[in-house]
Amino acid sequence: MTKKTELARKLIRAVSLRYPVPSKPAQGLDLISQGAVLILMRHLTERQALQSVEALRSAYEDWNEVRVSQIQEIASHLRSGSRKTGAERLRSLAPAARALKTYLQDVFQQTHGLDLEFLREDIPAGGKVIAELSSLGLTGGSFLLYLAGGETVPVHTILVRILDRLGLMTRTTSVRKATEAIAPLVPKGEELPFTLCFHEIADRWNDPEEPIYMTVEALREIPAGKKAYTDRLAQIEREEARRAREAERQRKAEEREAERLRREEERERKRREAEQLKRERAAARKRKALEREKAKQRKLREAEAKKKAEAKKKAAAEKRAAAAKKKELAKKKALAKKKAEAKKKAAKKKAAAKKKPAAKKKPASKKKPAAKKKPASKKAPARKAAKKRVSKKSPAAKKKTAKKPAAKKPAAKKKAAKKIARKPAAKKKPVRRR
Repeated sequence: MTKKTELARKLIRAVSLRYPVPSKPAQGLDLISQGAVLILMRHLTERQALQSVEALRSAYEDWNEVRVSQIQEIASHLRSGSRKTGAERLRSLAPAARALKTYLQDVFQQTHGLDLEFLREDIPAGGKVIAELSSLGLTGGSFLLYLAGGETVPVHTILVRILDRLGLMTRTTSVRKATEAIAPLVPKGEELPFTLCFHEIADRWNDPEEPIYMTVEALREIPAGKKAYTDRLAQIEREEARRAREAERQRKAEEREAERLRREEERERKRREAEQLKRERAAARKRKALEREKAKQRKLREAEAKKKAEAKKKAAAEKRAAAAKKKELAKKKALAKKKAEAKKKAAKKKAAAKKKPAAKKKPASKKKPAAKKKPASKKAPARKAAKKRVSKKSPAAKKKTAKKPAAKKPAAKKKAAKKIARKPAAKKKPVRRR
């Protein structure tokens, strides 16, 4: 056994497949149906996948009808060991149905049909086709090529390239030479594991998240794997350094942004405080102006009330004075009327006394005869003159009483009383006319 053969055996044992494959090819299925089994085995068991493919082939006329069907409709024909029913069961089988529909759509777009039987005619050309079927991957595609080639190792460009990278053979463009170089590397009876192993390595060698040589230690013992591993570690370190720098840059940017926000908030706070202070001062000025206006209005109201009170007091005093004056005038008129009536009554009495005949008296001894009295007709003018004098004097008394203030009214009363008392002087006898 050569060193290269031993390395091939070691890698077959060390490499694990991402997705399961059938333990043996299913009988009676074409290549596209075998691919459908591979896809469904990523979600179901091998037996369930086979049963689901048979159910779909029975329910639909061809795979094209399956491709254009709804996810829920495809899921209803899948088989599983779940006891879920109804909508819950369809939801649980939806991922498998979606993967199957994606696979059929991928085949249709790359081959413009839904038939992979042409792979049996040209294995090297089929290698280019399976490289484009991203839903299957190189590992799943190599399984179909293995079946298309009559269960032999499919020799094509991708397999030659990965074996050359691992140092197991020299790259060549001749299919015959490549087949002759690969034949000694394949352990007897392990054609399928060999095919799957190296196609898995080729499929995951440049995986962006986790290349296969990062997890398979046997690959790191090979110069190409060791170099790729070292480069990957350096790349990881650079990436980590870049992420650290980016994180530091982001941190500084966040700090600057936080500082900017803090300064902006501080400016905003000061602006709000200034505006608040301005509003408070304006409110204080307005309040003081309002208080001054209220005080002014209060003083005006007080002055108005005082003025009204004084006017009311003055009006009341004037009213009292007018009432007192009116009362005094009424009193004076009553007194004058009373005196006039008394005078008139006395005059009438005197006139009546004069009209009576004189009683004959006994002659007195040596007494002078009584003086002759003038007839009553001659005394009338004298009484009229006296009345005129009284009427002339009374207005003067009234004028003096009106001119004096209310406080000095008693003095006016005295004067009026004196003048009234002097009126009997009008009873003097008039001068005789000759």
